[in-house]
Amino acid sequence: MNWILFSLFNFFVAALMGLVLRGAFIWEFSWLDYRNLLHGHSHVAMLGWVYLALYALICYRFIPIEKRRMPTYARLFWFTQLTVVGMMVSFPIQGYGAVSIFFSALHILASYRFLYLVWKHHVARHPSSSLMLKTALVFMAVSTIGVWSLGPLAVTGGRNSILYQLAIQFYLHFQFHGWFGFAVLALLLDMLARDFRINTTLFKTFYPLLSASVLLTYGLVLKWGIGGSVPLVMNGLGLLLQLAAMLLFLKFINEAGRSFLQTSSPSVSLFYRFGLVSWIAKVSIQAVVLIPAAAAVSLVLRPLMIGFIHLILLGFVSGLLLALIFSLIKDASANIWLHWGSRAFVLGFLLTEILLFAQGLFYWLQWGQVPFYYELIFAVSVLLPLAVALISISVIKSSNGKLLRHATSIQ
Repeated sequence: MNWILFSLFNFFVAALMGLVLRGAFIWEFSWLDYRNLLHGHSHVAMLGWVYLALYALICYRFIPIEKRRMPTYARLFWFTQLTVVGMMVSFPIQGYGAVSIFFSALHILASYRFLYLVWKHHVARHPSSSLMLKTALVFMAVSTIGVWSLGPLAVTGGRNSILYQLAIQFYLHFQFHGWFGFAVLALLLDMLARDFRINTTLFKTFYPLLSASVLLTYGLVLKWGIGGSVPLVMNGLGLLLQLAAMLLFLKFINEAGRSFLQTSSPSVSLFYRFGLVSWIAKVSIQAVVLIPAAAAVSLVLRPLMIGFIHLILLGFVSGLLLALIFSLIKDASANIWLHWGSRAFVLGFLLTEILLFAQGLFYWLQWGQVPFYYELIFAVSVLLPLAVALISISVIKSSNGKLLRHATSIQ
């Protein structure tokens, strides 16, 4: 369980960084470079929490026990964790500088090694989860094209050029909607396929729709960057395909999901429902962008952007990751730390999202600022690092970190 605990430690640090960023709008922190800390917060959240939690769960669910016990997987995990610590320290100090870029590049190279090992060794319980996993790995590799292009683009056009910004958004788009989204759904399918029946016929329709939607919805970024009607049409078609794919997915896991909930602890059920509802909310909010006026402000108003990013990472991805983690742990249902941690997490997320989207709506309608906005969002944001701390303690306390059947260790 050390891998999961270190992933949660990174999550806790990222949450603390986010809390300090919220506090910077209330108090004057002379020692703080806001932009640098923001870069540190985002990198630790994405590459320290989500990436390494996916690493641990993919190894546990897809890699045969005799393979994952090889030193290669453990060494690669700890090497990747070292790069995260490097980014955790260097980004707040120097922002995008020589040291932080060095550790970021090492993380990408480690991810290529992980891709190779998983592709070579993985064994799936169902063809659908194998295909989803492979697609997630492809999207992870594709996303890094955006990162490698930043150096040449910075030299030729500067960091404020449109192409430079498009490259950043390319990386984020295929990380969030491709690698993270497909990977967590692959893990969910694999978990459900262990004990319940999956409708293969519906999956064959769902998969190409979701894959195409990831490619096409990058059109919104292109619309913002270069304009024109073609990117807008691309995005609109991608959103419709994504909506259809989500509805199909919920339909073909419906029976298996109901059976899973009946056998799960209240906290696991809470995270499972929370993750899926967040996915529904994500797709629904993206569908609103079909309205031209909404599309025009979706990449401009900062509270809306932050709220949407958190909806993906904290809601959809983290919700399902936590459900998957605690579905593996013995006696999780009897753990009071998990009971309060799960509820604090969901409550903190909901309150911060309400405030972020309310502030975005106020800006859009030119109503000014939500009364006591910065004080309120800081106060409710305290719940998130507190929740992650309680969840981490629950992992340690639950049967001394022992897992359910089918494995002796997540390492």
